[in-house]
Amino acid sequence: MCDTSNMGRHLDAADASRMSPADIGKTKIIMEIRLARLSDSEKIYFTHKASIVALCKGYYCEQDVIGWIDILSPGIYEDAINEKIMIVAEDGDKILGLGILDAENKEICAIYIHPNSTGIGLGKSILLELENRAHEKGVDVLTLCSTTNALGFYEYHGYKKEGPTFHELPNGIKLGCTKMHKTLNQN
Repeated sequence: MCDTSNMGRHLDAADASRMSPADIGKTKIIMEIRLARLSDSEKIYFTHKASIVALCKGYYCEQDVIGWIDILSPGIYEDAINEKIMIVAEDGDKILGLGILDAENKEICAIYIHPNSTGIGLGKSILLELENRAHEKGVDVLTLCSTTNALGFYEYHGYKKEGPTFHELPNGIKLGCTKMHKTLNQN
């Protein structure tokens, strides 16, 4: 349960803008989706953090959001880059979004979009790329745990609810999520 007392740190839209790469905008995006590289880790970190602060804060209490971003650092992406399929959406030198697929476990582990890049189909592009890569690996059914704020997005793209669950962070915070699945086209 969240403690609603003043924790000494407050999150607002200005936090997201301070954490964002400079000059990311919604117009004239020339995007490439590619595999993430270790050299992307710092940019991935800033995009991931900005996404959580701006897009999740209305769905999770402040204490949970602070705990969530506190576990992030550029170094945490190494395993995903080396052991899973981690992709980034890049515009020039800016990381606009990221996605992680664990093909072995048939699971989409994450999709995060920079808050300045929402509403332009970027999430859909990343999701479709992850689904295509899963299909190439022989995955017929994908699972995921959707955050509360992303539930409608996944439902719109054909994922079916299995039920409520929690995602436990390394620091013990439990984020409410919904377990979902989708049968991929086998054409």
